Amino acid sequence: MFSAVLVANIVSWVIVTIIGWLVFFVFMDALGDEFERRMSSGPKIEFPQITTPPPPTPQEIQARKERERQLAADRKWREQQAQQKQAAIAGARENCNFWRTQYQKDNDPKSRAYRDMACTRLQSYLRQ
Repeated sequence: MFSAVLVANIVSWVIVTIIGWLVFFVFMDALGDEFERRMSSGPKIEFPQITTPPPPTPQEIQARKERERQLAADRKWREQQAQQKQAAIAGARENCNFWRTQYQKDNDPKSRAYRDMACTRLQSYLRQ
């Protein structure tokens, strides 16, 4: 009697396992079908076509080289202007300091006039 109950339990377990696997595969198949339906019926996305620009023409190449040359010349000119301005400021500062010292030494009205003129020139350079 014990062996009959054991065999019945084993058979029941095998049947339940087979039914469970069948239900699992049916569920997974339905899930896969639904996923495929949603993926295929989704919004269509159109990506723009990638195009490469045409190679530059000889005129465009020449124009680009000319533009680069002009930019380099402008940059060099600005650097020279800045150097000239710095040199002018340094000279005006030196001149102002000289006449300031000279006026302190001799208290001469001519030295005062030169000092005022030199320091005014320095201030005008510094304002620019």
